[in-house]
Amino acid sequence: MIKKTIILATLLLALYGIEGNAQCKVTNNYFQAGEVLTYDLYFRWGITNTKAGTSSLRTTSTKYNGKDAYKMSLIANSSGLADKIYSLDDTLSTYTTKDLTPLAFQKLAHEKGDFTDEKMTYTYGSGGNVTVKTKRVKNGEVKFDETINASSCVYDMVSVVFYARTLDYSSMKKGDEKRVDFVSGKKKSYMIIEHQGIESITANDGKAYSCIKLVLSLSANVNKNAFDDRTEAMKVYITNDNNRIPVRLDSKLKRGSTRAILKGYKGTKHAVSAK
Repeated sequence: MIKKTIILATLLLALYGIEGNAQCKVTNNYFQAGEVLTYDLYFRWGITNTKAGTSSLRTTSTKYNGKDAYKMSLIANSSGLADKIYSLDDTLSTYTTKDLTPLAFQKLAHEKGDFTDEKMTYTYGSGGNVTVKTKRVKNGEVKFDETINASSCVYDMVSVVFYARTLDYSSMKKGDEKRVDFVSGKKKSYMIIEHQGIESITANDGKAYSCIKLVLSLSANVNKNAFDDRTEAMKVYITNDNNRIPVRLDSKLKRGSTRAILKGYKGTKHAVSAK
C-alpha cells in the first residue's frame, strides 16, 4: 500500500509539472537554432552618440537537464574610447524548452573592473505556479540569494525579447499591450510590451526595414490603467515580417542610454524583407 502511494504521488507530481510547463508553451514560427544577429553598439550621453562596441544575439540548440532546449545569448563588448570610459564584456544567456518555456538565465558581466555572476532557475509546480531561484555574486561576494514565487509564466531580460517576437501583432493596434511577469535581480515586476505602430528603420547594413515598434516598460502595479509607476526599460524595433528580427534596441541606463543597430544576420528561419 505504501509503495502504491509513493508511485501515485510521483505520477501526480510529474503531471503537475507538465501542466505548469504546458501553460507557458508558445508556438514559435519566427526563429530557429542557428540564427545569428550582429549589431553595432552605441552609448549616448546627452546629445552625443558614440560608437561603443559590438553585440550579437545568437540562438543555438542545446541540452538542459538532458532534454532538448534552446540557448539564446546576448553578448556585448565595448571598444575604443568607450572601453576606456566604461569597459563592458557581458554575456546574458537564457535557456528555454523548444516551445519557449523559460528554464534558466545567467548573466556574466565584466564592467568597470567588477565581475558579476547572476543566475536564475525556474521550477514549475501545480496550477501554473512558478518558483524562481535567483542569486547574484559580485566580485566573489553574495549580494542576494532569493526565491520568488509567481502564479504565471515569468521571463528574464533575454527570454522576454524572444517571447515578444512570437506575439500576434496582426490582431493588435497601436497602443495595445501584453503584460507578463518579469524578474530582474531579486525583484518581480510586470513587463509591459506595448505596440507602438510601424516605423521604417535603416540598419547599419544600409537597408531599410519595416518594423513593429515595441516599448517595454516595467511596473510594480498589476492595474492596467496605472501609468504613473511605469519605467521604460527598452524600445525594440522588430521586422514586420515572418522573422521578427530585432533591428534596433534602445536601452536606458542610470546615466545615458545604449543603442544596438543591426549590421548583419544569418540563419534566419525565413527570407528577410528589406529595401
